[in-house]
Amino acid sequence: MGIYPIPGEPALLDPQERRLVVADLHLGLEAELLSKGISLPSQIPETKERLLRLAEKYRVRKILFLGDVKHNVPRTTWQEWRELPSFFEELARSFEIDIIPGNHDGDLEGMIPKGVRILPVRGVSYGRVGFIHGHAWPSLDVLKTEQLVMGHNHPAVELRDEMGGRVIEPAWLRVKLDASKLPEELRLENPPELIVMPSFSSLVKGAPVNRRLEDELIGPLFRCGAASLEKAEVYLLDGTYLGRVEEL
Repeated sequence: MGIYPIPGEPALLDPQERRLVVADLHLGLEAELLSKGISLPSQIPETKERLLRLAEKYRVRKILFLGDVKHNVPRTTWQEWRELPSFFEELARSFEIDIIPGNHDGDLEGMIPKGVRILPVRGVSYGRVGFIHGHAWPSLDVLKTEQLVMGHNHPAVELRDEMGGRVIEPAWLRVKLDASKLPEELRLENPPELIVMPSFSSLVKGAPVNRRLEDELIGPLFRCGAASLEKAEVYLLDGTYLGRVEEL
């Protein structure tokens, strides 16, 4: 039994290992919004409640964060220094916590309690599945898997109705990597299928892939052409298949 998306949630579950996987929490984003005149309460209590609800429902004992746990760069805000340590301390009392750091996670090592593991930035593999944040190249060992899961891009899709109404919904992307576009040292005969996770943050809706150009996606796998946005399959959180990006 492999991993699968939890219906209605921007999260993956590995039932055999009882592991929950989430990406791009961007805790502390409200500080940036405040600088733009938008005042919001801390998102940490709501995020923690969502994680605990999922963990209880699916009897989770491990949580893997795929990067960008925090938001502010290059400087960490006083709010992040104050709130993130207790966030991790509470989770670490009940779960085994692993973090693959993302490009927003500077200073994170100083905020986590003993026992929370910071994994290599080039990713980790568990069985037949590899995990990365997505802002750095995966290691060769991580590529030697059947599926590669990443975050970083916050995929979403814009839905339109006949009356001109529009709504942006978070989405999953799924695409087979093109081995010929990978760097020579990472080139494999049969590279994995790539799964791009939506952001777990309720404040980050993401950029619609059906309104986005290929070169706007970030991370080396998209920039080198190994992952094609146009060929990627798009799924809503409830599992609805919308087709390939080029068809939307």
